[in-house]
Amino acid sequence: MFNKENLKYVLIWPISALLAIFFRFYGLFNPESLLINNYLVLLLVLGPALVVTIILVFNKILKV
Repeated sequence: MFNKENLKYVLIWPISALLAIFFRFYGLFNPESLLINNYLVLLLVLGPALVVTIILVFNKILKV
């Protein structure tokens, strides 16, 4: 389904999820160092990955 050229796009979502989890735990254990809400971190990290995923899905659908 995915060739090596599109593998970098497929890896964006899991990497973003791992970053979101890291920032969530970091904010949980060090609340004074992060002044922003944990949900804002999730939105900032997962938002771009979701947009890229939607673009890739639409490209696959429209090429068929």
